[in-house]
This record gives sequence, structure tokens and C-alpha cells, in this order.
Amino acid sequence: MVRIPGKLGKSSGSPAGPGEFEQESYLTGSEVATLLRELAGEIEKGGRVEAATSGWSLGVNPMQPIKIEVQYKPGKRELEIQVKLKETP
Repeated sequence: MVRIPGKLGKSSGSPAGPGEFEQESYLTGSEVATLLRELAGEIEKGGRVEAATSGWSLGVNPMQPIKIEVQYKPGKRELEIQVKLKETP
């Protein structure tokens, strides 16, 4: 299980609810690096990949291939990298 450290930010929906859930978190560079290493380990071992904070835990058995999206917004000088783990049917 990947624990998400740092300060929680905006949130919408409920992890227990029927709709979409979204949670922002603010981490240091070191915390992000640790989280990414832990996530990589979860993905490599196969099976269920879980993410959690002190208030919730969510997980999926990811389908292959795993989708990565990269966006760059030059006006904001912002690079966004999303890893999408879609549940195996």
C-alpha cells in the first residue's frame, strides 16, 4: 500500500461514495520521490495497487497496459504527469 504523506488540499466527492473522488496533496520533493518508488514497487509486484491517507484507502487490480498522460502548459510553465491505473475487468 502506498501511503500519501504531506498536507491534504482540496477534495471533492467521497472515497466511499458512488461518484468520483478527488484529493489534492502537497508534498516535498523527497516525499514525492518516496511515493513514486513505493508506487513502482506495487506495480512491479503485480496484483492490487492501493493508495491511502489517514482518512481513506482505495485500490485497483490494474489492467495492462498502464496509461500515462503528459501535459505541458507553457504559459504556466507546468508539467503534469498522470498515471492511470484502470481496474482489470
